[in-house]
Amino acid sequence: MKTGKLPEHTFKRSVLNPIRYRSKEITFRAGIGHDGAVFGDMVTSMATTAFSYTGNEIYALNNAINNVIAAGGVPYGISVAILLPEHSEEALLRRITGNLCAKAEEYRLDIMTGHTELVPSVTDPVITVTAYGSKLWENRHKQVTPGLDIVMTKWTGLYGGAILAELKEEELLTRYPGSYIRITAGYGKYTSLLPELAVLEAAVAEYPGCIFAAHDVSNGGVFGALWQMLSACNCGAEIPLRQIPVKQEIIEVCEYFDMNPYMLNGQGSLLIVTECGQQIVEAMQNAGIEANVIGNTMAGKDRKIMTGEEDRFLEPPRGDALNVVFYGQAFPV
Repeated sequence: MKTGKLPEHTFKRSVLNPIRYRSKEITFRAGIGHDGAVFGDMVTSMATTAFSYTGNEIYALNNAINNVIAAGGVPYGISVAILLPEHSEEALLRRITGNLCAKAEEYRLDIMTGHTELVPSVTDPVITVTAYGSKLWENRHKQVTPGLDIVMTKWTGLYGGAILAELKEEELLTRYPGSYIRITAGYGKYTSLLPELAVLEAAVAEYPGCIFAAHDVSNGGVFGALWQMLSACNCGAEIPLRQIPVKQEIIEVCEYFDMNPYMLNGQGSLLIVTECGQQIVEAMQNAGIEANVIGNTMAGKDRKIMTGEEDRFLEPPRGDALNVVFYGQAFPV
């Protein structure tokens, strides 16, 4: 198997299919297109580090709480598992826990439990975060019908563009001015969905039942997230490419590395299937969050990206465009 996210067919065959026992207490469980689980009034999700670099523990934290939000929950606490290479210095552990504690305090999250261990087989720190929340609204993927709005918040390639600007600054400076790179790196502060959550809480109160499904945009970019969410909803969609928000700086960075920005990790962006798309967009914008209705659900299984020239169809995600830089693996553009 190749480095990175499992292909969908492998995930189904070797992860989902072997699961035999299904508790009746679990009303919503993780699968293709939804990464959280719901039992009673509790929502939970787990995430781990995706790339090896300083500060990647915050990626795992944001990914876990974003999954809880996308599953319809309000995060209130986390548990953390830290695996370190053998003979690691205590200073490394203090940095990781310090960053996690500071971010948890900022987010008003309780670090409830955890585990720390030095493991000979580990070459880089591996941080796993499990987030817990209370149920705010109920995902209804199977009730999605044609004609519903698909809303996207923030913009494509948000996290990936920021990380590339931060880690590949010297290389990018050969083409772009320093101010340009700093702007792109600054997008990293927008990788949490907690701002969106405040808007969703108000929307659910005003328009009960308006949200049918949601999915955070992370590994695989917006194209990957759309495929997974629509697969969970068992429906098709038409998405005009021009409707998907993207920053010019992220486009430029992707062009430098010969990447497709729509396949670049977009942690911090949220997809929502709703019957009141314009109201949610306006509420997001009033809260200072960029948001667009990027398309609509359709009958059938075709997931069409309309470019204005030659339309393309979404395919199951095969990894993230960041793999090109971090692991040297070819990735289709």
